[in-house]
Amino acid sequence: MEAKQSFSTSEVARYCHVTADTIRKWAEAGRLRVFKTPGGHRRIRRDDLVRFMKDNNIPLHEDLGNPGVKILVVDDEKAVLSVIRRFLERSETPFQIEVALDGFDAGQMVAGFKPDVVFLDLRLPGIDGFEVCRRIKHNPMTESTQVIAMTGYYQGEAAQRILDMGATLLLQKPFTPDDLRRALAKVGVDVT
Repeated sequence: MEAKQSFSTSEVARYCHVTADTIRKWAEAGRLRVFKTPGGHRRIRRDDLVRFMKDNNIPLHEDLGNPGVKILVVDDEKAVLSVIRRFLERSETPFQIEVALDGFDAGQMVAGFKPDVVFLDLRLPGIDGFEVCRRIKHNPMTESTQVIAMTGYYQGEAAQRILDMGATLLLQKPFTPDDLRRALAKVGVDVT
């Protein structure tokens, strides 16, 4: 079934969790692009709606088509988060990106966001990456989630331990965009 390409103001209101009157006001104020049908009814194109929702931090409903590969980045180093986010946002491949700064937040994000891929630092405050990986891989709801472990510290036995726990691979920090591209390719995500 082909995805719907335009929506009525009442449909958009449901997606944005507001009234149809609010949608009309946003359209009249120029905040939301609309077009009119020959019968004079307002319609919003899918691309305009998705852009508006992203720009205004309104969560996208799954009905709005392919939101892209869901990626969760778990690291307490903001520089690492920034490097991965920038790499993903610059690609043509569509991604939904969320971040978590510790193992506890990672657990909540895995349950709610349901990522396809988790970039997981092994040294985290509180619950470490080993335990986060174990929980992801031992839960029937998330066991198919691909885990790309990241570390600047562990080698040898510890590196093997995370792979034995179900991580697909271990990425050594610091890494390059090519390292990220190869890691994603290994879990079946083509980055263009």
